[in-house]
Amino acid sequence: MREEGKRNEVAPMIIVTGMHRSGTSCITGLLARCGFSLGTSHPLLNENRPDNEKGHFENLGAAAINETILRSAGGSWDVPPSQEKSAEAGEELAEDIRLFSETFDGDIFKDPRICLTISVWERHCASNLESIVLCLRHPSSVAISLLKRNNIPIETGLELWARYNTSLIKGVSKIPLIVVDYDNLGSNLPLELARLTAELGATLSAAELVELTKGFYSEELNHAPFEQNRDVHLPDQIDALYQAIRAQTFSVSKRARV
Repeated sequence: MREEGKRNEVAPMIIVTGMHRSGTSCITGLLARCGFSLGTSHPLLNENRPDNEKGHFENLGAAAINETILRSAGGSWDVPPSQEKSAEAGEELAEDIRLFSETFDGDIFKDPRICLTISVWERHCASNLESIVLCLRHPSSVAISLLKRNNIPIETGLELWARYNTSLIKGVSKIPLIVVDYDNLGSNLPLELARLTAELGATLSAAELVELTKGFYSEELNHAPFEQNRDVHLPDQIDALYQAIRAQTFSVSKRARV
C-alpha cells in the first residue's frame, strides 16, 4: 500500500467492481479505511446522497472512460451493449486507459461499469492490474434495489445482474479475481474483511480491522436485504450463476487464483 500521491508507472492497481447496488461502494470504503489508497490523481464521486449515505468512492476518471466506451458502442450502464461492440469501441479509448494507468496514484479504484469493459482494460494495462475484487450480492436484492432507486422492473434487474457478472467472468483471462460476498458482511464482517485484505497483501490483525472500520458498515444502509426478497422468483440460470460465483467455481482456470 502506498502513500497518497506516491506512485511509479509500474505500480500495481486493484479494481473493485460488480453489478450496481452490489456493495461496491461499501467494500471500497472499507478497504480505504484499511489503508488502501483511493489516490489523488483523479476526482471521486464521493458526495453523500440519499442512495448511498456513506459515499460512492467512484473514480471519475475510470467512470468517464467506461461511460464513453458504452456510449460509443450504442449502450449505457442499464442497456449494456454486446461484449464485441464494447471491445471494438474500447480500442478508441486505448490511449486514455494507458494514460489512466500511468497517472493513477492510488491502490484501488472502483467502477461497476468496468464489468462490461474489463477485456479492454486487461488488454491495455494488464501489466499493472494486480487483481479484481468482484462484489457479489444476491440477484434478488440487486433487482429490488434497482426497482426502488431507478424504477427498473425486477426481471430487467435480474437480467442486468447476470449480464454484468457474466461479462466480467468471460472478459478476464489473466488477472486474479477475488470474490467478496456483500451479503455476509452483516454477520461476518471481520472474517470477510480479514480474508479480503489478506488476499490483497495487507497484514492486519482482527483487532486492527475492527478498529479501522468501526462505525463505517451499518445494516441500516442495506436497503434491500435478501431476507426481505425471498419471494422474488429467480430463474434457474441466474440462480446457477449466483451459486457458482458464490462457491468460486465459475471456471477451472480462475478457481486456483481466487
